[in-house]
Amino acid sequence: MPGSDQNSSLRLQNAEERLALAVDRLESALASAKQATPEKTLDPALVDELSRLQTENGELRTLVGRATSTLDGTIAKLKTQLQG
Repeated sequence: MPGSDQNSSLRLQNAEERLALAVDRLESALASAKQATPEKTLDPALVDELSRLQTENGELRTLVGRATSTLDGTIAKLKTQLQG
């Protein structure tokens, strides 16, 4: 089942990349809106959504880091067992 761990890691990476792109798009939209309108007229829902996505992005980055570390450890153990 070596492919299973790799598939999970790839899915996590893909999810993180998609989320990062969504956050980038929202940040760009927010920056454009700030240039076009005063701060008081920004859509609060957009600001809240951006904040939520930034938080979620950070959480996913943490999860991906943990999953990567776990997979690296598992791979190292398997290599050791196969060599010994």
